[in-house]
Amino acid sequence: MLRLLALALVSAAVAFGSAGSAQRAGGADTAWRQWGGPTRDFVVRATGLADSWPAEGPRVIWTRTLGTGHSGMVLDEGRLFTMFRTGNGRTRQGPWDATENVVALDAATGETVWAHTYASAHADFSYGAGPHSTPLVVGDRLFTIGTNKQLFALDKRTGRILWSHDLVREFGAPVLLIRPVVKAGYGCSPLAYRDTIICSVGGPGQSVMAFRQADGHVVWKSGDFHTSEAAPILISVGGRDQLVVFGGGTINGLDPVTGDVLWSHPHDPGNDLNMSTPVWAAPHNLLLVSSAYKTGSRAIRLTPRSDGQTQVDEVWYGTRTRFMFLSTIRIGDYVYGTSGDLGPSFLTAIDVRTGQIAWQHRGIGRASLVYADGKAILLEEDGDLTLARLSPEGVTVLAQKPKLFDTMSWTAPTLVGTTLYARDREKMVALDLGAPGAAGQAPIPSGPEVMLSSGASGESGTAAGAARAAGPAGADAPSLTGTWKLDRAASRIGQPAAPAGLVKTGAPDTLHITHAANGTVVVESQINESQARVYRPGGRTTSPLVPSGTIAMSARWENRALTAEGTIEGAPGLTSPLAVKETLAMGADGRLTLTIAIGTDTSTLVYGRTSTVPPCTAWPTPCKS
Repeated sequence: MLRLLALALVSAAVAFGSAGSAQRAGGADTAWRQWGGPTRDFVVRATGLADSWPAEGPRVIWTRTLGTGHSGMVLDEGRLFTMFRTGNGRTRQGPWDATENVVALDAATGETVWAHTYASAHADFSYGAGPHSTPLVVGDRLFTIGTNKQLFALDKRTGRILWSHDLVREFGAPVLLIRPVVKAGYGCSPLAYRDTIICSVGGPGQSVMAFRQADGHVVWKSGDFHTSEAAPILISVGGRDQLVVFGGGTINGLDPVTGDVLWSHPHDPGNDLNMSTPVWAAPHNLLLVSSAYKTGSRAIRLTPRSDGQTQVDEVWYGTRTRFMFLSTIRIGDYVYGTSGDLGPSFLTAIDVRTGQIAWQHRGIGRASLVYADGKAILLEEDGDLTLARLSPEGVTVLAQKPKLFDTMSWTAPTLVGTTLYARDREKMVALDLGAPGAAGQAPIPSGPEVMLSSGASGESGTAAGAARAAGPAGADAPSLTGTWKLDRAASRIGQPAAPAGLVKTGAPDTLHITHAANGTVVVESQINESQARVYRPGGRTTSPLVPSGTIAMSARWENRALTAEGTIEGAPGLTSPLAVKETLAMGADGRLTLTIAIGTDTSTLVYGRTSTVPPCTAWPTPCKS
């Protein structure tokens, strides 16, 4: 299990298909400037791909040694950009250098044009060294984020540093993810919106941050939810741009101009291993999210409300399909990817509308997918390369190249024109996938990436929590958003010491609360194996419990207190439903009182807001020294 746990963590190449992150220009896609390609969904408009390959595989244009890491490759104006660490890619102990490299390569030859090297401490690299994040090109700038959350804006032509931020040192961000057992370093790939770049950061009030592209100025910071390594996407709901951020235990919609959290919905694997990029099915307003191990997959429908907020309704949920990492694609109403975790993984097709599995194919294991010209290119983690046609009826394998790579390949490939760029932990190759007579090298594009929206971004500064609507209770209901620390001296801790599911026993020392603009409140703790709790004022919600069972609650506002009542069912030792009542009340002193009553016993827990994160050695699941 640890192998696959770490495998998910170290994979920066975590994605499903999503739509809406960029507008397509006319003609074929002639660049790959961000994670997932022109539209951030691994579906590209290329033509002239061959329908079969020679027995020895597609023609190799060039190959070169590179280094360890899982960073994807982006291409702009004839140059490839990626990241690596010098070291041994074949062992779990290294050795690895204590530096990382951003490199620009000539796309036609693979030769190094420039390299930027910086100090980078080791994280838990027992299942593959960082860096894990994929660079981003916007105009003349290249943006990268390293293992230790070092953010650089570089001149893409020279590698000169334009500006930089150390997200840990300057903003107090957690050095690693808080809950997982294996903590392998930063992996989220940044996204461009208007004149900003947006990426997950972590820490109280700054789960996500937006920086001005020109000078690195902080435009906004927002969110108190757990972060993950998943790449954010942009979608449009009722004509309004929304930033979708897959957190460690939630899926969240933010205003990309201000950072305000518009909505939040729990999807908690209990360990922050939400690694896959969400899939947006625009024709149905459906958002698909999936995780390995415990949680599985769910689709939620996003509907504009008359009050300007977004209504979130869960359409389906299931545990049979578990997309863990690497890239997956959506074609029409079907999503294709490799599903599985502890056991074998199978190429799988599911109907995004229902969650029904259309088919599973046992001949292809855990793989990244890229789709173009009516064909899918699949790079398996063991280095096998496959060309196939996918449909709701099944898969047709057109050609295969066994063992393109010798070490683990967890980096999603890049396709520009008819040239495929791929890497493992030792080398990088360029392959000609074109049909006879087709150009093997894509034309050189000009101009910056065409983003979803245009114009200036919002006002500088932090996203104001007071601006977030409090739901049905109106202005009298306070915002519960925050990272909250337990005051044990002021609390009375009885037997039911925490909201069911947040910890196994005792009271949680830290609560992460998201109070979204549409009124939904989601509560998370820092305990590995815990499950996020959701309250929807005026409605009823059901949350899973660990190790089994559910808690169903109806919530309402009573003045400045959110009160929820319901029952626990299916928990170990329960033979009948157990009544429970929980109240979250904001005091005049700004402190949060959480009262929990189960049966005849009551706990009263008092929390104060915090703006700092303790050293990772003191976390409930501490980092390794």
